[in-house]
This record gives sequence, C-alpha cells and structure tokens, in this order.
Amino acid sequence: MALSRWVVGISALLLTACGGPLEMEEGLPSGDMSSVEQRAEQPGGGTRYGQHRTYYREAAKVNWVGAWHADCSGYITQSGQVTQYYTDSFFICS
Repeated sequence: MALSRWVVGISALLLTACGGPLEMEEGLPSGDMSSVEQRAEQPGGGTRYGQHRTYYREAAKVNWVGAWHADCSGYITQSGQVTQYYTDSFFICS
C-alpha cells in the first residue's frame, strides 16, 4: 500500500515538473532553420590524431624509462615507468 502511494506521488511530481512543450528562451533568435548548411563528416568528427608519449628518468630527457601510445584504432599501450618528465608526439590517422 505504501509503495503504491509512493509510485503515484512520484508520477504526479514528474507530470507536473515536465510542464509541456518548451518555449523559446528570451533573447534567442527564432527563425527558419531550413537553410542551415549541412556537411558529412567521418564518425568522431574531422581529423583524428594518435599520440605517443615517451617518459624519461630526469628533466634533461636523456634516459628513456617508459612509453605510452594511443593508435588510430583506439588501442592504448603502455610500457615501463611513468614519470613527470615526458615528450608528446602527435600524428594524423589516415
């Protein structure tokens, strides 16, 4: 019995909170959207990039200790140690 009252109460709250169709907000232009330019893009949008990060033991970035790589297929690999000293390389996926 208590559960059904709770369900009815929540349902009534949701119905009153929704309030019907949205109105245009004040200050926003309303107009004909039929002339909006549309164009096709690859999934994910635009140019995609991969990344390679090399980690070093010291600030001089001489001794390599680890690496992180994100390829064009979305796979991420990591090896070695992660430190605060690193360089990033980005490449365009074809």
